[in-house]
This record gives sequence, C-alpha cells and structure tokens, in this order.
Amino acid sequence: MRDYFLGGASPAGFETAFWHDHQNAFGFYLKGGPGTGKSTLLKKLAAAFSAESVSVYHCASDPHSLDAVVLEDRGIFAADATAPHEASTPLPGITGCMTDLAEGLHADLLLPHKQEILSLYQENQAAHACAKKGFAGIGAMEDAAAEIGLSALDHPKLLHFARRFAKRLLPADACAPAVMHDRQAAAITPLGRCMLIPDGFDRILLQDPAFAASEYLLQTLADAAANAGVPCEITRSQTRTNRPPVLLLLPSLHLAVITDAADDSGCGNPEPQKPVSVIRMQRFYDPAILRDHRNLLRFCRKTAGTITAQTVKLLMQALRIHDALESYYIRAIDHAFLDAKADAIISAVKNHRFL
Repeated sequence: MRDYFLGGASPAGFETAFWHDHQNAFGFYLKGGPGTGKSTLLKKLAAAFSAESVSVYHCASDPHSLDAVVLEDRGIFAADATAPHEASTPLPGITGCMTDLAEGLHADLLLPHKQEILSLYQENQAAHACAKKGFAGIGAMEDAAAEIGLSALDHPKLLHFARRFAKRLLPADACAPAVMHDRQAAAITPLGRCMLIPDGFDRILLQDPAFAASEYLLQTLADAAANAGVPCEITRSQTRTNRPPVLLLLPSLHLAVITDAADDSGCGNPEPQKPVSVIRMQRFYDPAILRDHRNLLRFCRKTAGTITAQTVKLLMQALRIHDALESYYIRAIDHAFLDAKADAIISAVKNHRFL
C-alpha cells in the first residue's frame, strides 16, 4: 500500500492534481460535510482490497484522515469530492457515480446546535485564510533565496555532477517506456512538514543554502530516470511560484531523494527518518556571490522557518475547530446507513457493477 497526500494548501488556495491524474479511472465521488463518514468509508474500502495494489491519499489538513483510495489494478478510485477539493463525475454511471453520505444525517439532531455549528465553521474558515497568507509568506522567502541561488549557480559543474549522479544511481539496462508521475508525498500539515516515504526506502538529503542547485539536480535526475524507463514520482513545492521539485521517489530502487524544502527532520514529525547520506550542494555555487548575499540568505531561510512554524500552529488551530464542528455531525449520522453505503461500494467493485 502506498501513501500520498491528495494535495495541500498553497498561496492560491488548495491545489491537487488528483482529478486530472485519475480522469480515466472510474470514480466513486463521495459527498457530505464534516463528520459524515467519508474517511471511515475510504478506510474500509482500502482494508477490503488490502491484498491488491492500493494507494491511499491522506488529508494534508489532518494526516490521520483519508481523502481518497485508488485501486490501481482495477482502475477505480473513491474520493472525498467536497470542498476544498470539490469534483463531480461528468458522465454518471459511465465515468463514475455520486454518493451523498449527508443523506444519513438526522437533521433534528443538528438544528438545536445551529448557531454553534455556524460559529465553528466561520472560525475554521478564518484560520485557514490566515494559514493561506502564511503559505504565501513561506513561498516569498524561499523564492527570494532561490533567486540568489540561481544567480550564483556554477552551471557546468552542476550539470557534470548531475549526469554522473544519475548514471551512478540508475540501472544501465532499463528499457521500459518513460513513466513520471506528479505525486504529493510531502506537505506542511498540523504536525509540521511531513513526508510519506515508504518503509525500507533509502534516503539521500540534498542540503542546499539557496535551493536552486538541489532543485536542478532533482529535476535532472527525474528526467534521466523517466528517459531510462525507471518509474519515478516527483513531489513539487506548493508554496513556491514555479513549483520546483522537492522530493523524488524511485520505487523500483527503493530510494528517496529529498531537498531541504521537504525534509521533515526536527520540524514536528513525530518519527522523522534520518537520511542515509547527505550531499552538500554549496559547492555548486560561486562562493563570492553567496558571500555577498549571506545575510539576505540567512534572513530568508530563518524567516521562512518562522512563518512555517506559525502556519503550522494555525493549521493545528483549524484542525481543533474542525474536530469540534465534526463532533456535532458524528452524533447526528446514521452509522448503519454508512455501513450499508460502504458495503454497497465494496460489493460494486468486486462484482464490477457500478450503477
């Protein structure tokens, strides 16, 4: 089973490539507000097909909650299709079907708490609006540092190393078609920066004072892997303007290559993993240019870290408010109805009957 994030917050709001990436799959689009059992249903679906190739997509706002499950070999998915990642099937019965879990709510149990629910909803929206500004601030600081890095890059030296690095890592006899997927395996969450790297993967950390060299190396390695027929999954920054790569997964090699911008060591992840090796990217910059901009680089990195910490606090605040809001709906939902819906979807998948 593989783990990803469905997407994540950015300066422009929530962003995800999930619907585009799975436009040719048959989808069960789950509707219903907070606490209506979407994540619970998805977990049951994943468990029912755990012996198969399954990918689960976590919610970046609450990593313990699921937003989607993909049954890879069957070409089928089920996903939370409500805001902020709202979607619908264009051809019901052909490309997918809609399932509204809110039909199982007992409205009479909600109405006495109308004002509390509305108040919590508004508080949650306000917290996420503040977090959105935080993501913009992080991106601005990292963009400024990367701009300095780009001006200081020793391109010939970096290109020579990138080619040797790719040649050393990638098998020479790979001949399969190029396969490169954008997958969100890193995000800023209420737990801090988190990466979803499979157990048993080796890790290479690219330590970079100015981002630009590591981003170039990561993209070069991804392109080389795809051209060599080595499947690769690339995670891009959701805070930066040009969305550069921050994490590369090479599943067939059991390898993850990580940049500073994705590294979760010491930033809130309860079980950060140590990289097996570190590559210091400072050698690929003109030292005189870095020296001239040293104070600005330090300011950008430090400020980005400070804003990240504050944004994480806002995300945690939003999650606590969401949990309080959700509690009213959990008490009002018909759990037998939810169980029946989950069983119906599992049965439909097993019997290839989607109508």
